[in-house]
Amino acid sequence: MKLALGEIMAAVQAEADIRPFAGAVCDLVTSDSRQARPGALFCCLKGERADGHDFAAQAVERGAGALLASRPLPEVEGRATVLQVPDVLVAMGLLARHWRRRTRAVVAALSGSAGKTTAKEMLASIAARMAASIKNPGNFNNQLGLPLSMLAAEEEHRLWVLELGISRPGDMEELGAICEPDVAVVHNIGPAHLEGLGSIEGVGRAKAALFHFLRPGGVALANRDYPELWAAAREIRPDVQAMSTRDREAPYYCSFTGCGPDGRGLYRLNLQGLKLEVALSCHGGHLAENVLAAAAAASVLGADARQIAEGLAAAELPGRRFDVSRMGGLAVIDDTYNANPLSMAAAIESARALAGGGPLVLVLGEMGELGPEADQAHQALGECIARGGCDLLVFKGGAAGHVERGLRSAGYTGRFVPVETAEEFEGVARDMDIDEGAVLFKGSRSQRMEEFLERFLATRAGESK
Repeated sequence: MKLALGEIMAAVQAEADIRPFAGAVCDLVTSDSRQARPGALFCCLKGERADGHDFAAQAVERGAGALLASRPLPEVEGRATVLQVPDVLVAMGLLARHWRRRTRAVVAALSGSAGKTTAKEMLASIAARMAASIKNPGNFNNQLGLPLSMLAAEEEHRLWVLELGISRPGDMEELGAICEPDVAVVHNIGPAHLEGLGSIEGVGRAKAALFHFLRPGGVALANRDYPELWAAAREIRPDVQAMSTRDREAPYYCSFTGCGPDGRGLYRLNLQGLKLEVALSCHGGHLAENVLAAAAAASVLGADARQIAEGLAAAELPGRRFDVSRMGGLAVIDDTYNANPLSMAAAIESARALAGGGPLVLVLGEMGELGPEADQAHQALGECIARGGCDLLVFKGGAAGHVERGLRSAGYTGRFVPVETAEEFEGVARDMDIDEGAVLFKGSRSQRMEEFLERFLATRAGESK
C-alpha cells in the first residue's frame, strides 16, 4: 500500500488537522509499535491485554508519521498526525476496502469449516504461477488479519488470495464488505463455532453470505455435497457453480485415488471438462475438498492445467495439518492444529485408510466452541469411531463421558482410555505395542494435543536406544 495522508483520512472518515503533514505518504500499516518506521501508519487497537494507544509515543519514536486512534493523543502532538475515528478496527477495514478498490487486483476469497488455510495455500501457490500475487499469512483471516493482509499488497500485485474465518453472525458480512471478491469459494461446512452460529443451517447461511459481496460479473463456487450450504448458496446466487467430491457429474469434481510409488497423494480433477491428475506431498481423502476448492477457483481465474498441477504440487502447506511421518511400518499423523466435528471425522477416515490392515490408535482431544451441541457432537464422535473401528482411543477433555456413551451405543470393541494430562498419557504411550498401522493425534487448540504427540515420540525414541 502507498497512500497520501489526505486520502487515508477521507477513506477512514477521520477527524484530524493534517496541514502540518499534508505531503506525507504512508506505505505501511501496522498495529505493532515494534514494527513502526518512517512511512508507517500505526493503528492504536484496544486488546484484552493491552491498549495500542499506550504505545503511540513509542511508534512515533520509531518513525511512524501517522496514527489511527479513537481518542486524542497529546503526547505525540506536533510529531505525527492523529487520525481520530470512533472505532480503529472498523477504520482499518474501510482503509483496506479503499485500497482494494484503488488497485486493479483480482480477489479470490475462500471460506469453509475445515481446511480453509490449506485450500488458501494451495490456491496461492497456483496464483503465484499466474501473476504477481499476495495471500494472507497464516490464518490472518479475521477483522484484523484481513485488512492487514490486504494493506500489505503492493500496486503491482494482480491476484489476491484471501482466506476468511468467521465465528459469529455478522462476521462474513464485515469481511465480505472489506474484500469484495471477484471469485468466492465455500468448500465445506460443519458444526464448527456453534456457540456463535447456532446450528449447521446457521453455519451454511453464515458462510454463504460471502456471495452477497461478489463484484459484478463475479463467480460463486460452493460444495454441493453439503445440503445446508448448497441451499443457502442457491438462495443468494442461483448461478452458483457446484463442486463435489462425490458426484462425478458436478461441474467441478475431485477424487483421491491413492498414493503413487513415491508415497505422494494422487488426486483426479475434472474442472468443467479440463481433466488432470495431480500428485501432492500430502495425501488423504479428506484433502480432496481442499484440492478441489483451489483448483476450481484457479480454473475460474484462468489458470491452465500446467499451472494448476505445478502449483498444487509445490504448495507449502501449514504445519500440524495431517502431517504424516513414518516410523518403520507405523504412520504417525500430526493433525493437532485444531478440530471440529467435520475435520475430526475426515481425519479419522483418512487415518483408518493409512492404517490399512494394521492397528489404528486415536489420541484425541475435546472439540471446542460447539455451544449447546457439544455433548451431542462428542457422543456422535464416539459413534463414528465405533462404526469404523479402532484398537485404542485415548481422549482428553471433559467430554470423555459423552464420547464413551457414543462408543458403547455403537458397539465399540476396542480399548478406551480417558486422560487429563500429557504426563498421564505418557504412561499409556509406553504400554503401546504398535509397530505398524497408524496413530492419529488431533484436538482443538485448547487441548494442546501436540504435547501428547511429543510425549509419544519421546517414548518411541527411548525404546529405540
